[in-house]
Amino acid sequence: MATQRAPVIPATAAALALLVLAAGLLHGFSEESVRIVVRWTAKIAVILFAAAFAAGSLRVFWRSEATRSLMLNRRRIGLGFALAHSVHLLALIVLGLAFPTPFVDDLNAVTLVGGGLAYAFVLAMAATSNDASVRRLGARRWRALHAVGGWYVWLIFTQSYAPRAAADPAYAPFAALLVGVAGLRLARWQRVRRGAAQGAPAVPGSPAG
Repeated sequence: MATQRAPVIPATAAALALLVLAAGLLHGFSEESVRIVVRWTAKIAVILFAAAFAAGSLRVFWRSEATRSLMLNRRRIGLGFALAHSVHLLALIVLGLAFPTPFVDDLNAVTLVGGGLAYAFVLAMAATSNDASVRRLGARRWRALHAVGGWYVWLIFTQSYAPRAAADPAYAPFAALLVGVAGLRLARWQRVRRGAAQGAPAVPGSPAG
């Protein structure tokens, strides 16, 4: 039976809408409700990012219907991540405008530039998640964009969640997830290198793919 394409983007949009509605019903329009949206949109984004980032590696190591479905829907998952992260950004903007203290006071140039670059990569990867962009950019440049962007976003998420995990166990699963997907990508890369050194047909992929 053919693997079905999953409605990832509508499901993500529905989950985000329910999150915003629930936060508003519980706390009204308040700093707490906005912070709930900020926290949970980040968590949803991390899960979707990890699924898209690890899809190719999971397919290499575990050939199953589940990993086949994951690969088939990888672009949709990536776009779902971009949607969740965009709502996260909107929530941060609302927090800064409506409840600036202490949020705005804690911002610095490193956070703004580093986070801004991450959003630029997310936007670029979302805009090029289609076959037409692969043809227009060329496969090598397209892979380079998504490789550098993916690893940069991974770095930003990891530097955000790893320190929190040390202080709050609630963040530990997300930090572990990020470490795990990076390990999978690197293991896949090592397999490609070993295969190339032995003259075997290359396994598609690299830390970038």
